[in-house]
Amino acid sequence: MKILFNCVKYNQPYQKHYTSPYFGSNSRIYKSHTGKEMGTLTFPFRDDLDWKKLTEFELNHFKSHENVNIIQFASSDGSEAYSTIISLIESGNKNVEKFFPIKAYDIDKEIVRAANSGMINIHPENMKYIEPHCKNFSKYFIPSSEKLEIQNDFFDLIKVPYKTYRVCDELRKRVKFNHADMYDVMFQIEDKSNTILMCRNVLGYFSERQVKNTIEIISRKLKKGSLFVIGKFDRDMTLVEIYLKNNNFKEVLKNVYIKI
Repeated sequence: MKILFNCVKYNQPYQKHYTSPYFGSNSRIYKSHTGKEMGTLTFPFRDDLDWKKLTEFELNHFKSHENVNIIQFASSDGSEAYSTIISLIESGNKNVEKFFPIKAYDIDKEIVRAANSGMINIHPENMKYIEPHCKNFSKYFIPSSEKLEIQNDFFDLIKVPYKTYRVCDELRKRVKFNHADMYDVMFQIEDKSNTILMCRNVLGYFSERQVKNTIEIISRKLKKGSLFVIGKFDRDMTLVEIYLKNNNFKEVLKNVYIKI
């Protein structure tokens, strides 16, 4: 996805131009807007979030809410959604169902198709991130004799071994994967101070102007008490921390911000 902004204020029109996606949809190869090929990877429980602390905070912070709206941009193969679901289930809290279903969006039709297949490819090296969060990995992911084929898969390009797993129904029923542009979804958000908006390792591919405009829009859409979650790559590559501070967000955990 290539976004061309001309908006400075929230209510002004914005322009967008679709090309082949070049960011956010992890585990795929893309051509960037400069023509350069690049690949990205994702995996469950990516370690730029403290998943246990985040889950504890969410459960406490939203304990008085009847429902919580989790929205996820650049949802990719489902790794992040499954991490969120497993973290909540494994907490043992009886009220976790109010967080589901997660609404997950990606601009890449191919990766949305893969996520909706009910299977996922996992590199054995990434098991070290997953196992500490799963009391029983096989409860959620069952080895499959089928192979999940993904066009322009980065795993295939770099020729690393991976295993295909079937995702259990307990995870699949708690997330809805949809093909959509994040800005179309963003403008439709109707927040009641009960939203967790996950936009992780996406903004790092934007220009500073795009990042600044995006944070301004999100600040207007999210009400006091809602959460906005980013990734390490976003912080390393942009001034997103400054934009968040200037738009009434306060960091409460690593890469997790609350609207104040």
